[in-house]
Amino acid sequence: RGKNVVIKPNRVVKKKPEGAATTHPALLEAVIQCLLPHTNQITVAECPGGPNTEVLLKGIFRECGIEEVCRKYKVPIHYEMNGTEIPVENACQCRSIQVLDVFPKADVFLNLAKMKTHSLTTVTGAAKNLYGVIPGMKKVEYHARFPKIGDFSGLICDINRALRPTLSIVDGVWGMEKDGPSGGIPKYAGAILGGTNTFAVDEAMCRLMGISSSLSPILERAKKEGLFDGEIQMTGDDMASCLPTPFQLPDSQKKNVLRDLPDLFGGRFARFLAPRPKISAKRCVGCGECARLCPQKTIRIRDRKAKINAKRCIRCWCCQEMCPQKAVETHSHFFLNFF
Repeated sequence: RGKNVVIKPNRVVKKKPEGAATTHPALLEAVIQCLLPHTNQITVAECPGGPNTEVLLKGIFRECGIEEVCRKYKVPIHYEMNGTEIPVENACQCRSIQVLDVFPKADVFLNLAKMKTHSLTTVTGAAKNLYGVIPGMKKVEYHARFPKIGDFSGLICDINRALRPTLSIVDGVWGMEKDGPSGGIPKYAGAILGGTNTFAVDEAMCRLMGISSSLSPILERAKKEGLFDGEIQMTGDDMASCLPTPFQLPDSQKKNVLRDLPDLFGGRFARFLAPRPKISAKRCVGCGECARLCPQKTIRIRDRKAKINAKRCIRCWCCQEMCPQKAVETHSHFFLNFF
């Protein structure tokens, strides 16, 4: 009672709720309704990638349906992008993490994630959703600083060490398959999952999606770091009663033979063969969102079309994640067609 509560939804991109890329506002509304009898100190906060201004943030919150819910219940939205450094105990990548200053001040931190596939991390749920506590341009910096998926997964583990949600809830009523987290296809699963350990929630989410958690580099790193042992205790409905057909993997993750290749030439062989993003000239409208948010600044707009410098690309898939036109496709080396 009377606690300061901060709610963090997933609103990775400016899309309507039916696009299944962001936390549905109905879930946020239900959570607020549960909280209001106990406290009126509720704030909604989240930061997408890029140099965010209040005008841009308001546009995203409005399109995702979050603004309407917050106005209805007079819940303020945090638009200030001021960051603060918080320490990470037993860090594997960063001894401190910069986060929006509203999160460390919370007495109760509620993490409202979305069940989706992800071109970089295979799946994204409760643990990866915490990447949204980092101020926009700092996200870009972290991607450039940790281009290898193992190191980036370690960063996600560090964020979850430093800032642990009181409760994580994953919106899996309508999830997303194929090229998530924003360019995929909505898929009905009819489930909501929740728990106090983000990695345990994601393990349950993987089972519901029909995707082996061994394909999630974040979950594998969490087990290695001792943050999660792989075992979960389930309560509530029987998962088998709502198990949909398996979610389709992102095109970037289908050729899993690369995971089993020996680390030849310092990993350069696997990197050479790894799928990479490619711009569809037919779909690209030259809006520049991919170029604005590319951590390595490898994308340029020429003749009103985006062009990627493949040699400098670190395959973070931020371009695909943020493209409003779904113009970023997956290009696979012809050698992988033999597998």
